Amino acid sequence: MHRTTTKGTDAKAVNENQTHSSVESTENTMKMIEQEDFVVTSSLSFHENKATAEEKFVKLQKSPTGNNHGNVKLSRSVTLLQGISLMVGVMIGSGIFVSPRYVLLHSGSVGVTLMVWISSGVMAMFGALCYCELGTMIQRSGGELTYIREALGPLAGFLVSWTMVLILKPASVAIVTLSFASYAIQPFLNEKDMDTEQLIKFIAAVCIILITTVNCVSSRWAGQMQIVFMVMKLLAIGIIVVIGACRIVSGHYENFQSPFKGTNPNTGEIAHAFFSGLWAYDGWNQLNYVTEELQNPHKNLPRGVMIALPLVTFCYTLVNIAYFSILTPAEVLSSNAVAVSVAEKVHPTLVVIMPLFVACSCYGAANGSIFTNGRVVCSAAKEGHMPHFLATINTHFNTPLRAIMFPSSISLCLLMIGNLDSLLSCFSFVAWIFLGGTFLSLLILRWKKPHDLRPYKVWIGIPVVMLVVSCCLVIAPLLAKPQSSAVALGFVLSGVPVYLLFVYRSK
Repeated sequence: MHRTTTKGTDAKAVNENQTHSSVESTENTMKMIEQEDFVVTSSLSFHENKATAEEKFVKLQKSPTGNNHGNVKLSRSVTLLQGISLMVGVMIGSGIFVSPRYVLLHSGSVGVTLMVWISSGVMAMFGALCYCELGTMIQRSGGELTYIREALGPLAGFLVSWTMVLILKPASVAIVTLSFASYAIQPFLNEKDMDTEQLIKFIAAVCIILITTVNCVSSRWAGQMQIVFMVMKLLAIGIIVVIGACRIVSGHYENFQSPFKGTNPNTGEIAHAFFSGLWAYDGWNQLNYVTEELQNPHKNLPRGVMIALPLVTFCYTLVNIAYFSILTPAEVLSSNAVAVSVAEKVHPTLVVIMPLFVACSCYGAANGSIFTNGRVVCSAAKEGHMPHFLATINTHFNTPLRAIMFPSSISLCLLMIGNLDSLLSCFSFVAWIFLGGTFLSLLILRWKKPHDLRPYKVWIGIPVVMLVVSCCLVIAPLLAKPQSSAVALGFVLSGVPVYLLFVYRSK
């Protein structure tokens, strides 16, 4: 009995020594990596060096076969330039080329229209700064669903996933690709061509399949493609701005002589003007959907926001000034596509070129949306809100292949629906519920986790203002369109029994 006890004690001592040696070896490895990183990247902060060291240590511990699909993580392959192009590419879609007339329609005057465009850009900037704090604090992809789950609980996070993955994101891609198809074929149509609906839907479907394929095969290719289309968007805007500047220099500035003449006194109509303006800035939160893949997110997330938002606001303001230097307010209001109307008035050659530029802008917006959609689905699957196999990272391409394909397949199905615009307008105020929930989450996390590391910290007044703005943008549609709003809310709340049956019980 005594010998057995001694033997057990010796074995225990050996195990403790082995464990101690293993821990000591691990600590030494971490120290060596951190020292190496300190020498190589001495300009980075302590937290960034530590994060890099930990990532390298995890890589050292991985199996060399690399066949563990479930544990593979997305690489930090998104550069600052690609992040900026992602935000600019998604924000500048068809909106600025097609729908400035809606801002003018509700505001009533040129002066207020320009003020709405600038103010909408400032509000988008405020919202993006709030997301910078959340994105640098919680460095996981997923955007709203990640932050709301962290602050408001798993049920709230699931309802965000439920609505965004199944309706908002796929419907947005379907509409953008339909816009791409309609403008892409416009230069090649004759007046005799009457029914083009099926052709437009076919081209939109091909567009979705092509962009999805590129995003599945390579995140780097998708990022490079986004840069190319960002340049083309800015080139189209540059052409319009140069034409407008030439017109103003030559004395065509009569629309600016009484800029506030005809201003709509109805505050409700001004609120609708802001709806249209903010819709054109939609996409300012796209970089937070890919935080896990962004290089050096502590620095590049705030940098991307502070470059992209002022750039887009500046471009939108100059483009609208150019529009009013070429077209009268009545011509803007009667135009279905303001950029094309400008082309028709200036030179016949631009009638062919401008629709192609608008099509390229829509294509770039679709590419950015599909890129981020896959990350939203992947994050939802990791949280248990979607089937777990959607979170799998393909080891050959190092992309969330299934997560990219899933929302794109829903977009293809939605193309068969006749009126997608009414579907998205029905759910547009729901998006602002989620945005408002995110701003509220920032305030809650400030209270619940005051000592957590925040590499970027926004002034507390900004999320408070954005929360109030979100409430206004939610209440207005509820009062204006109670029936369609009730339908949208009904779909959101239908996720509650799904959560209780399939998500909560599985835990």
